[in-house]
Amino acid sequence: MNNSQAWPRSSGSSRCAVAPWCAAATTQKAIPVIPPIPRLPLRPRRLVTLALRPWLALAVLLTGVALANQGPATAAEPAAEPAAEEPLAPAADWPTLTSLLRLPDWVQLGLTIESDLLGNPGGGASRKGNWIQQTTLNANFSSGFGKPVGQWQEADHWSAHLQLTQFSGTSGYGNSIGTAFPITATDHPIGLWLTEASVERQGGNGTVDFKTGLFSLNPGFVEAPVLDAYVNSVFNNTLNLNVLGLPINPFIAPGVELHWRPGAAGQGASQDLGPYGEWRYGAFLLNPQVNLASLFGVNPNQADVNGHLQVVQWSFDRLPGSQSLQKPIQRGGQSISRVLPKPLLQLGGGYLHDQTDHTNSPGLFGTLTVAAPTPLGLDNRFWIGLSDGINTSTNPDPLFFSAGWMSQGVIPGRPLDVLALGVGRSNFNPQTSAELTPESVFELNYSAAINSTLTLQPFLNWVLNPGGGHNIGNVLALGLQVQLQF
Repeated sequence: MNNSQAWPRSSGSSRCAVAPWCAAATTQKAIPVIPPIPRLPLRPRRLVTLALRPWLALAVLLTGVALANQGPATAAEPAAEPAAEEPLAPAADWPTLTSLLRLPDWVQLGLTIESDLLGNPGGGASRKGNWIQQTTLNANFSSGFGKPVGQWQEADHWSAHLQLTQFSGTSGYGNSIGTAFPITATDHPIGLWLTEASVERQGGNGTVDFKTGLFSLNPGFVEAPVLDAYVNSVFNNTLNLNVLGLPINPFIAPGVELHWRPGAAGQGASQDLGPYGEWRYGAFLLNPQVNLASLFGVNPNQADVNGHLQVVQWSFDRLPGSQSLQKPIQRGGQSISRVLPKPLLQLGGGYLHDQTDHTNSPGLFGTLTVAAPTPLGLDNRFWIGLSDGINTSTNPDPLFFSAGWMSQGVIPGRPLDVLALGVGRSNFNPQTSAELTPESVFELNYSAAINSTLTLQPFLNWVLNPGGGHNIGNVLALGLQVQLQF
């Protein structure tokens, strides 16, 4: 789901949102475990346009450093008594913002930087380079932080969230080279945005969670965790639904969100979604959306919408093979944490009601992530995604299909790195753009974990029939995404 017209887009990068659905690895007794590595950045130099060869050389150099940093994983020698060893993992000696400031237990701060340096050496309306960066500050407050869920009092169930996001660099790169959608999910109007101010009650050992305040549709709805592995905005987003007025991050709107996990009482928030999955309901008032976006002077490039949005989603994670994926990977006597998202089926739908012209814009969406028994790497996933926004005058891209493959540990000695391949096809609305034919995107990227804080992700995007008009050459875009989280 994107925000408004095909360009400029108003979708947000999901990577700056917490992804609580990723599978946590369990550690066997006395077996060294490699903990999961968060995928996130380094503050880049401010480069807006530059020659392609120097920055491509920089990308190759940094990626080479990443591949050499960890070294090969050596198999543990069998022994009658297991020896106590340090887990084989990149050094986690970079401080967090919370530890630097020595904050009390009830306060958690996080700073995330995601920087994209890219260019198109082939195709497009023009050939150029670009840099854009997203910096996000998260502040969370709760007396329940650090306490076992079973010991929570009523006050411990409640938490407050504040999020500010700053976009820097040059936006509109995709539009300038002729693609219908941004090449990167960080491409938004430059400036400071308020991207969340909410209060939430977590059920703990119960089955119902509640959230209210100012927040976005995603990542709570539509956006599956597997999509976080990609750079292009048609993947790392909300399945490219493009109904005018949707509050896709960084846009926010007043809303309420309910989570219900029937049959899951007593298992705690850290377990799966329960025997019958999780139901989510969300409702948003869209009228103040543009005013909130321009709170700190940003020009959001989106028209006002007088109306409301309602959406329902069902998620189920007890799919075939999911039980075995709760255990770490065993390879050569070592225990290696799984960094790929767990299998997940996600289905939903909703509608946006515009009170100005009394129209309803319905939409359906779904994703399926499954374990892939392939001989490559240590762990693999296949996924497919589909969104259908119905042919209405407010939906420029009513049908979107995507699919992909992810593999952990493809390169020997790099068990925590991830290779990802994705393909997407956007169909334009024949009622409003009869002359346009579908635009397709292929992405190949590799996430190299330097340590528990820094990740480098070189990527390649190939856009076929950019803009849908058959009048612009196919775009080949290359780049490097740097992700850092304190």
